[in-house]
Amino acid sequence: MALDLHRKYIEKKQDSAPLVPIKDIVNSKYYLDPLELLGERNFNAPREINESEVGTPVQEFFRDAVVLITGGTGFMGKVLIEKLLRTCPHIKHVYLLIRSKKGKNVEQRLEDIFEDRLFKRLKHEVPKYHHKISGIAGDCGLPGLGLSVTSRNTLINEVTIVFHGAATVRFDEHIRVAMSINVSGTREMLNLCRKITNLKVLAHVSTAFANCNRLLVEEKFYEPIANFEDVLELVSSKDDQTLQDMTPDIIGNFPNTYAFTKSLAEDVIRREAKDLPMLVFRPTVVIATYREPVRGWIDNVYGPTGLIVGVGTGVLHTYYGDSKTITDMVPVDMVVSALICSAKEVATEKPKEIPIFTCSSARQKPVRWIDFIEMNRRHGIYWPTIRAIWYYSFMPTNNIYVYLLLKFMCHIIPGFILDTLAVLAGQKPILLKIYKKIDKVRDILAYFSDKEWTFINDRTLKLWDTLDSQDKELFNFDIHQLSWEYFSQAHCLGLRVYLVKDDIHTLPSARKRWERLHLAHKALMAVTYGVILWFAWTILSFVFRLFV
Repeated sequence: MALDLHRKYIEKKQDSAPLVPIKDIVNSKYYLDPLELLGERNFNAPREINESEVGTPVQEFFRDAVVLITGGTGFMGKVLIEKLLRTCPHIKHVYLLIRSKKGKNVEQRLEDIFEDRLFKRLKHEVPKYHHKISGIAGDCGLPGLGLSVTSRNTLINEVTIVFHGAATVRFDEHIRVAMSINVSGTREMLNLCRKITNLKVLAHVSTAFANCNRLLVEEKFYEPIANFEDVLELVSSKDDQTLQDMTPDIIGNFPNTYAFTKSLAEDVIRREAKDLPMLVFRPTVVIATYREPVRGWIDNVYGPTGLIVGVGTGVLHTYYGDSKTITDMVPVDMVVSALICSAKEVATEKPKEIPIFTCSSARQKPVRWIDFIEMNRRHGIYWPTIRAIWYYSFMPTNNIYVYLLLKFMCHIIPGFILDTLAVLAGQKPILLKIYKKIDKVRDILAYFSDKEWTFINDRTLKLWDTLDSQDKELFNFDIHQLSWEYFSQAHCLGLRVYLVKDDIHTLPSARKRWERLHLAHKALMAVTYGVILWFAWTILSFVFRLFV
């Protein structure tokens, strides 16, 4: 199987990181080149921009466009920036709304963005991209977006397209902060866009889970459970602790402040943005890249990513939840392509009502948790991390008693032993703290562990059908062609290189370590089963003697 998957990759040793064959994993003479698998060896040649060259319909839509992006320092925002600068050669300029953070000013944070390996392809293919990108000081949590008079006037006079993706995505965010950024920030963006002279379209990035209190979610607005103006007034009149105590009552049947405030943000748009050329874009769970600019890129451990990383590093061995549940996930590059094309569609067609585009996969390409994990295990075994503390061993369960037993045996006892050894060696104990964090994350995500939603995505599917063949190649978001097997081939390698930042030069050492951990795992299993059998035999012998 693995030989067939990798037969197309190079047979010689790679220049930057010579590897040895994985003799104990695959009986193959082929050398697997991780950078080719990720797509980092397949960049196009650097190109000069020809102003007279006519592009595809989507490319031409962005000709001479000045784009404002909020949330550009985030996961989706980075991919959006990279995609626009690389595939839309005649775009005029991109402004990023950036706030100062951790002692770094706007210019420093802008430089930090492009230090990410995500932009390696952009730097190679479009080396003169620098003059098309600028940072503007601002903060979506402040009145007027925190813009200076000069910056505001610049945006009003120059911008033609706006992608509003700024949001706090922490599920357990304080209600005051979540309301400030997700609701008030959206309202402030609407006020700014009303003044923009040549606005073509405003694309608001929401989430499909803004209506997670419904199991069937169509591409339409829903009545919120609360009036956003009343909640804003409440937030402004109470202290932090009082609001914290009131939060369960405020958010009602929503699982967290994130989903609740994103729901209210949509209501702000429904009620106050009818005079604007805009759309609402609802992605489901956004995961690593599928194909562009490289495969498997990601920069966070939210959702499925954290689970795969925990399992792959030998830290996570059990989890409480229904592994047969289908989780709606979409690779981030497909999400961004759909967002770009939906913006072009709305600006061109000028619909009378604000359209909603849902980017989801479960209706067309459903995947169960257990199958997704198994695919990642099967392909990820070739790319172990040098930071692994144990071999792959994962036993999810939806039985609370079995989970508590497995948690005690596989997490608490090993965590206590290894932390004790760390203290004796003069090192900092961390494993039990990690397991406490995992428990906290599990509690936060418990609402989603046994539910399946149906997200209607008809408008997005129809949008794909309207694209010509060239745009379909440049801006792929065809869910029908999505292959979870293809995604999984590079996913764990991408996590290793881009997220864990484990250099590929460590692969030979990591594979040897992985083999040793495998042997240790087998030995431990043999001892464990032996103890269990001995214990069972002792009990049975005692019972037998008792009655005979």
